[in-house]
Amino acid sequence: MKCPVCKDITLLMSEKKGVEIDYCPNCRGIWLDRGELEKIIEKDNNYNDSKNKEENIKTKDYQQSGRKPKKESFISEIFEMFGD
Repeated sequence: MKCPVCKDITLLMSEKKGVEIDYCPNCRGIWLDRGELEKIIEKDNNYNDSKNKEENIKTKDYQQSGRKPKKESFISEIFEMFGD
């Protein structure tokens, strides 16, 4: 499939945690097939739920050290692979 923006560049496919993402290596546009956005949102909600449980356990450690915990999400993990 060709990039809708670049027209002559073929999209590449990447799979991350069961979600296939088509992206353009030139403009770095990302395209999702039907149902993939819902999968990402569902996985992100599940990921955040488990992270919140872990953070609640570690809260005392962070309070004692004075550091603020880094917020991450499943969505940030997916799109991290497309960053610079």
